[in-house]
Amino acid sequence: MAHITGHCTRLISKGGDKVIGHPIDPTYGEYLRDVFLRANKRAWCYFPPFLCAFSLAPNRIVCVDEIAGSTCLLVKRPEGVDLLLPPVPCDADTLKRVVDKLASHQGGRLPRILWLDACDAKYVDTDKFALRDKDAEYVYDPSQIAAATGRRFRDVRKRVRRFERAHAFRFRALTAWDVPDCFALLKHWRRRQGRRHPFLLDWGYTRAALDQFHFWSEDVLWGWCVEVAGRIEAFALSGKMQPDLAHFFVAKTNPDLPDLSYFLRWRVYGALSAYRRVNDAGDLGLSGLRQFKQKFRPVDQWRVFSAEPL
Repeated sequence: MAHITGHCTRLISKGGDKVIGHPIDPTYGEYLRDVFLRANKRAWCYFPPFLCAFSLAPNRIVCVDEIAGSTCLLVKRPEGVDLLLPPVPCDADTLKRVVDKLASHQGGRLPRILWLDACDAKYVDTDKFALRDKDAEYVYDPSQIAAATGRRFRDVRKRVRRFERAHAFRFRALTAWDVPDCFALLKHWRRRQGRRHPFLLDWGYTRAALDQFHFWSEDVLWGWCVEVAGRIEAFALSGKMQPDLAHFFVAKTNPDLPDLSYFLRWRVYGALSAYRRVNDAGDLGLSGLRQFKQKFRPVDQWRVFSAEPL
């Protein structure tokens, strides 16, 4: 695997009967970032810290490899191997070759494709796969949110000012020394907020992202926190996806502090205002999260899909 600079093992073991790949970790961050930059990938899932945090051994292991000349992100589970993303770069022939290779080494089982952007969705063979809407990602103009002018942002301004009047706070960069306090906040959030809903995907990858935070360079992953009366009550993680596009990865706040979630997002968008756009993911199908994200006035929504074997 010369194109992956020595990081990856071969996809197929010497016996030819087992898909292996190489488990992903933060040492792949700059390589994957460059691959996604060249391919102009803009969907929220194309963010190396997320891909690493999504890998939760032993039941879900994300692996990276090169097949048919493209970079492939695979998900190994006890039931088989799926594609986390389509191959990068992708076209109809490359996707077919990758799918066929994975199927041939797991008894004919076709892999699922967990995330596809609109560009790659058109390459899916609909005779073999059902293409399904997965989410609609919220895309923002961070400079609009940072300014927060006009009637559209009246509620955001009101909530931000109310938080500022009520609390002695400090918004600052997150450091590795802050991670234990962020874990404590996440545990409190899960106890008070997260359990109102079924198990949420972001609980697992947020915990993993905090655990891996110190491995990432500042070129890849950025973090901020809000201290209230000297205690961390909110944190956020972000990073660069494209020259004009930032990625809003994680945001967690103490649900016992009204308006803190608005304040955190407003300040982070201010920190990202040099970018033309920010991809802030979807809403997980939760009406409350949908209403909250609409308050910040998205300028676009980008559809993402999944593909299930028929």
